[in-house]
Order: sequence, then C-alpha cells, then structure tokens
Amino acid sequence: MTRAKSTTWRCPVCAREFARKSQAHSCKVVTLESHLKKATQATLQIYSALEGALRHCGKYTTVATKSQITLMAPTSFAGLHIRRDSISLEFLMTRRIEHPRIASMLQVSQRTFAYKVQLRSPVDVDRELCEWLSEAYQVGLAAGRR
Repeated sequence: MTRAKSTTWRCPVCAREFARKSQAHSCKVVTLESHLKKATQATLQIYSALEGALRHCGKYTTVATKSQITLMAPTSFAGLHIRRDSISLEFLMTRRIEHPRIASMLQVSQRTFAYKVQLRSPVDVDRELCEWLSEAYQVGLAAGRR
C-alpha cells in the first residue's frame, strides 16, 4: 500500500500547515479576543455580521496572528484587520472586478487577485459582499485541492 504524498507544508516553528513550502506567514499566533478588545460596539456588530455571512459559505478556520485574522478553507481566502471603528477585509478572487467599494486591488498571480474593502457599518455586509466572500471561499477550497 502506498501512502499519498502530502500537499501541505508544516512550519517547524508554529506547526501551522500551508499549501506551499516556506510560505510567508506570521508564527505569532494570538487570540481572536486580542484583535477585538479595542473595537467599538459598532465594529463588533460588523464582525458579527461577517461571521453570519461566512457561515453560509461552508466550513472554515479562523487563525488570529499578530498582524491579522486569517480565514482558511483549507487555504487562506480572506483576512481581516480590526480597527477601532472599522474592519478592513481582504479577499482573493480568480477574476478582476471593478467596483466603487473596492479600496484596492493587487494581482498576486496570473489568475489570482487580492481585493480590499473597508467595512464601516454592519449594513456593509450586504448581498454583494456575501457573494464576493462566497467566491473567495471557493478560491480557498480550490487552492487546497491543488
């Protein structure tokens, strides 16, 4: 019986698994609460709305590091930077989109684009954003199968 070759790499320092060997990451794992403790009540409501939207995508893992909260399914598909009065949401897609809500876009590979959106109110977590997150979630799933 032959054993299937693992497609992940485990960091020897923090023991987290990644899709590529020596993938850049932070080994400084912290608690989710450490990111949320300085947020206003409105920002906590935005975070709660995001959690609700993500539940509809499927199973994912939240990894809080010193620099951000990473969402993985099984590879990263989005990241959150919690600010006092807002949340900066970054997500990956395999297509280019142009929209006034997009604060920035970076082409990270031939077929992957990273987008940033600023969330200042729970109403910013609307149907359109949920569709983008769902698509980003599929990117995380597909990358985990490669």
